[in-house]
Amino acid sequence: MGASSEGLDFSRYIGEVADLLWLSAETPNVDGGGGERRQFHQISALVRNGIEIVVATLAGPQGDSSVRLLAPVHRFHAGRRFNYRNRSLEHVIETVAPARAFVAHVESVPHVISELKRARVPFLVDFQNVVSRWHASAGEKHLAAVWRKRERDALVAAVRATACSVEEQAALVELGTDTPVDVAPHGIEFEEWPAAALCAKREPAVVMFGSWNHEPNRIAAEWLASEVWPQVRAAVSDSRLLLIGPQEPPASIFAADGIEVGGRVVSLAETLGRIRVAVVPIRRGIGARVKFIEALASGAAVVSTTAGCEGFAAAGAFIQADEPEAFASACIELLRNHRHAEDLGRRGRELAFSRYSWERAVEPIRAFARGQ
Repeated sequence: MGASSEGLDFSRYIGEVADLLWLSAETPNVDGGGGERRQFHQISALVRNGIEIVVATLAGPQGDSSVRLLAPVHRFHAGRRFNYRNRSLEHVIETVAPARAFVAHVESVPHVISELKRARVPFLVDFQNVVSRWHASAGEKHLAAVWRKRERDALVAAVRATACSVEEQAALVELGTDTPVDVAPHGIEFEEWPAAALCAKREPAVVMFGSWNHEPNRIAAEWLASEVWPQVRAAVSDSRLLLIGPQEPPASIFAADGIEVGGRVVSLAETLGRIRVAVVPIRRGIGARVKFIEALASGAAVVSTTAGCEGFAAAGAFIQADEPEAFASACIELLRNHRHAEDLGRRGRELAFSRYSWERAVEPIRAFARGQ
């Protein structure tokens, strides 16, 4: 169906069956957060593989210009019926007549379930995050129970499901439904990580990146700044820790010496491509970390906690450490020994490119769209 522009005339799709109607409460966006980027790259990979997609997302402030380059996009208001300025989801389903639907995130299900049931459209729900795991890990029993019910209800309504890691898959299987759950991991878009972005001589610095309004990132940054970074700074006095990403990181981190905040960058590949060490110090979190596989793709030497690398088979391509002393020791060694850092970074980049393309990551979704 190809690209579209603002004011798409959906009448052109009457009588034509889309392979997949893509439904989400957030809008796929190449420049968005982890979930928005995951959706954008999943759609891009599926379209490249010949899957015809129509996207329908909740109306709101999120930009949709990047995903409109991949597929027709409709913005709908939940529960609102058709008028000449604003078509309802029910009208979109009637017009496009999709063979199947994809629902991104369990949070999206309440916005679309009634219309999908009414039209008898089978759907796959993609759990980027199994939220009940997050609350259970924090000891929040009531919230964990609430989310387990939401997740189970979504599974019962769907004909298939995907999770981003084997750990998340296991958590969904434990909910006791008959709905098959496949793993659709995160991937990388090769063109976003060109060799031209790699500096021949990298700065002896450490970088952490992510969106700072995401609670696991804030917890990780505070741990890094208070428990790890003082040890690194004491051993390598001229070292720098750069924090990049949208929003503001926790105010407490500014008390430590040698920490710089860079905000959102134009090119993540070029920024990481000049820095020697990339860290993923996640203490606990939801789902697999997009930032981990992107750190590997950057060619930087990667140090990660166990929680930070969840969902990826990358042994030997990074250093794994959970205690502050071990994490700091790994950073110190890589800052002092550029050859070690270069070798580790090369292995990480090779692994990311050989194993984690988006084409491979979306295979369970492609099979569903094809009715396989």
